Amino acid sequence: MNHINKSPEILIIDDTPEHIHFVASIIRRRKYRVRAVTGALQAFAALEKGIPDLILLDVLMPGMNGFELCTLIKADRLYSSIPIIFLTSVNDSENIVRGFEAGAQDYVSKPVNARELLARIETHLNLKKRTDRLLEAYRDIDNFNHVISHDLKTPVCSIYKLAGFLRAAVESGDTKEICEISDILMEKAAGTVELVDKYTRLVKLSSAAVNTCEVNMDCLALKVMEEIKKTHPGQRIVFEKKPLPVVHGDSLLLEQVLVNIFSNAAKYSRKRAETVIHMSCSRKDCEYTFSVKDNGVGFEMKYAENIFNLFVRLHEQNEYEGTGIGLSTVKKIICLHGGKVWITAEADKGAEVCFTLPVEIEAEA
Repeated sequence: MNHINKSPEILIIDDTPEHIHFVASIIRRRKYRVRAVTGALQAFAALEKGIPDLILLDVLMPGMNGFELCTLIKADRLYSSIPIIFLTSVNDSENIVRGFEAGAQDYVSKPVNARELLARIETHLNLKKRTDRLLEAYRDIDNFNHVISHDLKTPVCSIYKLAGFLRAAVESGDTKEICEISDILMEKAAGTVELVDKYTRLVKLSSAAVNTCEVNMDCLALKVMEEIKKTHPGQRIVFEKKPLPVVHGDSLLLEQVLVNIFSNAAKYSRKRAETVIHMSCSRKDCEYTFSVKDNGVGFEMKYAENIFNLFVRLHEQNEYEGTGIGLSTVKKIICLHGGKVWITAEADKGAEVCFTLPVEIEAEA
């Protein structure tokens, strides 16, 4: 997956500030981002703030030692895939084996050789990238099986049955019924083509190149909203917007994000006398957080965890049309940009979709 370039982040866990400073100075030669903590409690607090790409872990620390901490990290589903390299003076065979048994990926002895450390870090970061790609490919295959077994099978079966009815109508010479069945067949076929097309585009995102440029989110939001209004001619849509920043990203992909979010907001608010969609943005440190609120039907928060999964729909097709691909596409595009996305809602009181994008510090300097 071709993400926007964002240097890997490494978390150093060591109780000695001098060791932290020395190792951090080596790591920064490769432009890696560094965070450091001095114990187990601080380590879990750091993990909750953000998952690093790799952990360098000391063994001899007061309280919980490195082996115990490694075991706990690897036992947590959220953190189990983080590569851990022990960086310690405890380097006898028994302790090296103990480190691997705790779940670590590698073991580097102190005093540290800078070239060796950087080579091992790069090796494990590359291995993790490849593993992540394989896992994503597996998920795509699994999703494709779902498409074939369920989402394509259902409309194809309907088309098959309708074809039988059409043949009977032709044989009986019932012109009116022929026209009615033909219309339904065309609608079913068009829906099937749309499903395949959307799913194909979603899968292609996994290997898409992100063509980075400056994107004026203010202008982009206004442009997309005008298009949404044109495609909902009978619906009164009020768009409220606070000033939005210029970001660095792929303009076409970010446009698709807004199209999908705004379309959902309009769709699930169409039964209101007036659809109100509000967009705003805030900044904290090196991250923008965008918010899109609507006054639609909303949903219960127990469904929020799975709503970005492929083909998840909370409403019947005859009530609100859709394929269940739109928000999955949003999530994949935002992840490509190094951000994250989430949603909050309340039944009959609307929903709020939030997503983050990184701030380009270099561009501001």
